[in-house]
Amino acid sequence: MCQSFGNIENTTLEEALSKKDFKKYWNITKDDIEICKDCEFRYICTDCRAFTEAALRSDQGLDISKPLKCGYNPYTNEWKEWSTNPLKKKAIQYYNL
Repeated sequence: MCQSFGNIENTTLEEALSKKDFKKYWNITKDDIEICKDCEFRYICTDCRAFTEAALRSDQGLDISKPLKCGYNPYTNEWKEWSTNPLKKKAIQYYNL
């Protein structure tokens, strides 16, 4: 996610949750996320959308990309190591991971 809602060192959870920009993401579900909406594991996924592929935006400009750390492809039913994917390596560099 390209936006920051505070720093754990100086922002309380309550402050972060009350930010207007954070609330825009509140109602996004796995059924709204491209690729995830087609995944059979979407309702049991642990999800970490703090880091996304940053490839897709909704009509409202919200990031609806799948989580960067997901190595599953629901169209082929295959799991792959996410960190070795060449496209995801670019995202890893972008996020400085």
